[in-house]
Amino acid sequence: MKSNYICNCKHYDFFNKNFLYWENRVVTSDEESIIKYIEKKNFKKKLKILHIGIGNSYAYEKLCLNHTITGITLSKGEIKKAHSYNDENYIVYYCDKISINFREIFSKPKFDIIIDNNLKSYSCCQKSFEYMFENFVNVLDKDGIIISNKNGMNWVKKLKPKISFNLKNFFHYKMREVDGNIKNIFSMDEAIKMSNKFSLKLSLDNDVVIFSK
Repeated sequence: MKSNYICNCKHYDFFNKNFLYWENRVVTSDEESIIKYIEKKNFKKKLKILHIGIGNSYAYEKLCLNHTITGITLSKGEIKKAHSYNDENYIVYYCDKISINFREIFSKPKFDIIIDNNLKSYSCCQKSFEYMFENFVNVLDKDGIIISNKNGMNWVKKLKPKISFNLKNFFHYKMREVDGNIKNIFSMDEAIKMSNKFSLKLSLDNDVVIFSK
């Protein structure tokens, strides 16, 4: 499913090739801190969690026993890794979080938690970012939360396609991170504005940022 967007920015199409990205890399400290926060909260019910950018499926491995995990990614390598767990309850979609496709895929499901390590970092423009954020809020359940990380909010990247080579995969397609738009630093001031706009409560737990519905 090719991604569609509300803006006219340039977007790379990662759908038609088996792009590798983070499936075999170590978990980031940003994501690790978010998982520790969820574990520390010791939620009493089985939560429906949406993971934006599943990476190496670390979040699934840590949380699947107590919660239900759904994920999205642009990397078919990451999707292949997710499928290797053979868990019918671990559903992963090919989807760009800022695209129109997100709203089409998640027109009905309601989630208790959305995990996104870097909410704005990969956005193409402000219009698409605010569209994405609105979609996140819309798929949250009544008392749902969006969880991010201050470190991830303070850097910007974008992804480009690259043909790479190694002895394991020979020539293969890979997602390459390059410097993004400095405007995509998601300051706490902007986080407060977004919270007010969507009637959310903003709170911090060390480096973890929580938007509560």
